[in-house]
Amino acid sequence: MDPLFIQNSILSLVLGFLIGLQREMHTIYSHKTKDFGGARTFSMISLFGFLSAWLTSVFPYFILIAAGIAGLLLIAAYIVNSIAVPDKGSTTEFAALVTFIVGAMLNFTIPVFPVFISIIVLFLLNFKETIEKYQQTITKQDLGAAILFLLMTFVILPILPDKAIDSMGLINLHRVWIMVVLVAGISFFGYIAIRLWGSTYGIGVAGLFGGLVSSTAVAMSMARRVHENGALIKNLAIAIALASSMMLIRAGIEIWVINPALIHPFILPITIGSLCGYTYIGWLYFNSQHEDIPQDIQFKNPFDLKEALVMGLLFGATLALISLANRYTGDMGVYAVASVSGVADVDAIILSLSSLAKNGLSPITANYAILIAIVSNTVAKATLVLFLGTTQLFRFVFFYYLISVGAFIATALIVFSSQ
Repeated sequence: MDPLFIQNSILSLVLGFLIGLQREMHTIYSHKTKDFGGARTFSMISLFGFLSAWLTSVFPYFILIAAGIAGLLLIAAYIVNSIAVPDKGSTTEFAALVTFIVGAMLNFTIPVFPVFISIIVLFLLNFKETIEKYQQTITKQDLGAAILFLLMTFVILPILPDKAIDSMGLINLHRVWIMVVLVAGISFFGYIAIRLWGSTYGIGVAGLFGGLVSSTAVAMSMARRVHENGALIKNLAIAIALASSMMLIRAGIEIWVINPALIHPFILPITIGSLCGYTYIGWLYFNSQHEDIPQDIQFKNPFDLKEALVMGLLFGATLALISLANRYTGDMGVYAVASVSGVADVDAIILSLSSLAKNGLSPITANYAILIAIVSNTVAKATLVLFLGTTQLFRFVFFYYLISVGAFIATALIVFSSQ
């Protein structure tokens, strides 16, 4: 007998058994009425799928007939069960249909593909409660934002011309929109993470994922909160430091996506700066009161058409300013634009410099300008903490910036000078 036939027959039984076992366990633990099939039934469905595909080589179209029979049986089972249980869903029937296809796949492809599909099915079936919880957390507006992201990325971006639209060659709509999609995508990831895991009682979540959305928003919120309970000042400093720690990582991602060649001098500085920063955060954590603090930071959904257009205008203006500064005033003009732009937003200047470093701007100039923008943004956040918070909170945050951003700057200057 063909060893491959034996292997696939056994594998079809195993995969069907696992999916059916999950359905049986779900029925037991959710205290629901027993469904039409369990581990044995699903094993037979998967084996039936494999044998139907195998027999197609002998009897053409056999698998189509078998699939039709399986489909009719599943429909009949659903009708019968839905009469007995009015609020019955159709997940088990569709899982059985997929199980039939998984069995058939074993005859047409290598085992890794049907095994992969089975794992995905088991994952989806086993996380019903978690998915339902997320469905309650994610709002209609969040879903609309995700759809807008897909529209911005896969519809608008491909149709924008990848060339300058002005006579001076300053504005390239395709490059500008790539920046918009990148920044909004990173921010949206942090926003959804906070929505799913919540920031109300999670200072780590509020800090880390909040830093992906807006480290400035986290710094402002925590600085104001210190006046409510000064005893938890170190916890608030940890949140600000965690949010600020994402700035270096976020900058590295943005540089790498826009201009991979430019990221190499920043790898070591970002690594050392982040490690030094997290070491200080660890020290703060182990020397602070481990208490949960109500955060209630109101993060705005980063995907809004109006916001995207404003972001595009900002990026376009930054690109134009840097191009003009480089063209008419040289490196000093670029550095001046970087220092001013970094105060309000570090994303626009970093992305603009990374893009222009591929189109005329010296990579060395871009490196130093990015460094200046990061320093400018750090000073701006530290100033906010000083004026909105207290001197003691500022002291903890200042030492974080001194250690983390200081190590980043020192390492970057050494790396840049050796180029």
